[in-house]
Amino acid sequence: MINSTPFIAGAGLLPESKMFKASLALSKAWGRRLIEFHRKDDPNKILGQLSNDGRLALLTGDPAVLNSFGQTWLEALGAWRNPTILIVSPLESGEIPGTAAAYAALCKTLSVPLIGIIQLGGSWEDHPRRLDNLPWCGLIPDQENRVNKQTETFYKKEDQNLEVTALRLWHQLKNL
Repeated sequence: MINSTPFIAGAGLLPESKMFKASLALSKAWGRRLIEFHRKDDPNKILGQLSNDGRLALLTGDPAVLNSFGQTWLEALGAWRNPTILIVSPLESGEIPGTAAAYAALCKTLSVPLIGIIQLGGSWEDHPRRLDNLPWCGLIPDQENRVNKQTETFYKKEDQNLEVTALRLWHQLKNL
């Protein structure tokens, strides 16, 4: 049985401030309250106490790093069957780093119910995303860069992209 509290985790170590802003934007678009945990927290204690109350959980820090409790968060998410969303930040060149494929493969190996992968910032390119055969669900705009933009149409387009991403995630979650 799959637990209904989805977790958002970085595919590798991503800046906590960026992860928080992206997760907050997604939680608002998805209509869920955001709760936050760190990879140094005891995953089994937290996952054992989660209630199915419609929240979205952010996990900061690298979820594949072994913690002091003797396992990684990804191992625990797989064991507890918690659906997970991976966030990937593009390289400065705009390319997607190999961590996207590596963490997707790790989720598969550890039986983590992977809802999908979201690109954080950069420009979305459909064709390369389809070619890599990963479960991409869309883009969350970099909230820091968004503040510098001035046109109303930019905001509307960015909000629509976020809504489409949230909708794709919702459908993927229902199909798990």
